[in-house]
Amino acid sequence: MKRNWLVVVCALALLAAACGSRVEGEATIAGGGGGGGGGDRAAGGGDGGGGGAGQVGTLEAACGKGDGNNTAPEGASPADTEGVTADTIRIGVISDKAGPVKVPTVGIEESTEAFVAFCNSLGGINGRTLELTKYDSMIGAHAEATEKACNADIFALVGSGSVLETGAQQMVDCGLVEVAAYGASAAKTLSDRFFNPVPSPANQYPTGSCKYIADKFPDAVKKAAILYGDIPAASNRAKLIKEACEPLGFEFVYDKATPIITNDFGPFVSEMESEGVEYVTMVSAVSETTKLLLSMSDQGFEPEVIDLGQQYYDPELAAATGAEGALVLTNTAPFEEADDNPALQVYLKWLEEVAPDVEPTSLGVQAFSAGLLFAEAAASLGNNLTRENLLEALSEIHEWDGGGLHFPTDPGANQASGCFLYLKVEGGEFVREFPDEGFECKPEDVVELEGDFGEGAKEKG
Repeated sequence: MKRNWLVVVCALALLAAACGSRVEGEATIAGGGGGGGGGDRAAGGGDGGGGGAGQVGTLEAACGKGDGNNTAPEGASPADTEGVTADTIRIGVISDKAGPVKVPTVGIEESTEAFVAFCNSLGGINGRTLELTKYDSMIGAHAEATEKACNADIFALVGSGSVLETGAQQMVDCGLVEVAAYGASAAKTLSDRFFNPVPSPANQYPTGSCKYIADKFPDAVKKAAILYGDIPAASNRAKLIKEACEPLGFEFVYDKATPIITNDFGPFVSEMESEGVEYVTMVSAVSETTKLLLSMSDQGFEPEVIDLGQQYYDPELAAATGAEGALVLTNTAPFEEADDNPALQVYLKWLEEVAPDVEPTSLGVQAFSAGLLFAEAAASLGNNLTRENLLEALSEIHEWDGGGLHFPTDPGANQASGCFLYLKVEGGEFVREFPDEGFECKPEDVVELEGDFGEGAKEKG
């Protein structure tokens, strides 16, 4: 789920002040009891629908009191392990908090806090209470937020995700481990000390969705258009899509960078019409894409296919003029199906508990799953809880779906998943399009990319 281009919101001087005002928030110890329903987009609540208190769908969460013998790691005192004492584990989360400017990371911080509350309600990790420190990367201040985390007494970053990941090398250099909600850049996704419950390494691409579209709309993909914000992150994403999909029958007859913030998409729509475009995709923000769809509607331009990525699983897109019939990918279970998904019910319940005014998002689901993944690895270490041991434990987890929160993945190997699910906009709502249930998964659909999309942050020496 790569939404890096939104950094331009803060690059614009007129909007810079809207990108937030804090770099470090208050440390929070979250815990406590249950909550109510699951917000505006889905039902939820109850006992989480999974049986015992620690059940998240099919996953028995690794949180708990353990044996109560919280001695220091072998050969060390608690002070020798950053962020770990006999009673606590301090973790941090970095995300963009942007006030009136809507960014894709909204809800990540609160979803991580929901995980902390859930885990602490069960006794923490082997009896150690989780303490969460929150850092605002303010879209353009990821390096500064990372520096704060590096200088704090924090064991690991959990549930993080920022539009511009300028602190990737800093994090590696200071020895932190990150189990993130998502990563967008090669510097992060190919980093030595980075894990993600839904890996999307910059050198791989799952082509299942391309194959599905090409098979269902073989003529439309021969008249394809791709638009993207005119910055490197967005153009790189567009190049990645083209490299992966062109061998499957896509012919991009219209390939266009658009101004960072575009007030009039009319000329672009006219150009697509003149090229006979029948397939349209865009790498941008929801706010920009809804403007494109409006211009298409105003000009009566109706391509056969509108195909949009995971960032567009957003009520704003579904309600937009011209969005009817658009296909939208999701890698997490749809909120519309939460009544039948016990894992989603747990997430929605605890998000409601800690942040009742925050709308659930796919990235929030991934942040909650990142917390569960971190707990799985940390709990397996017992009292040998060090950063290097955590890295090794994470690298050994090769089957993960957060109990049903998202499609199955291999986070330990940082392997992209060959799974996808398409939703369709109908009547201002998202409905399942394909497959009829679950996810369509074919591991062989993941391809290795040959383009130069950057390198991961590496440990020195």
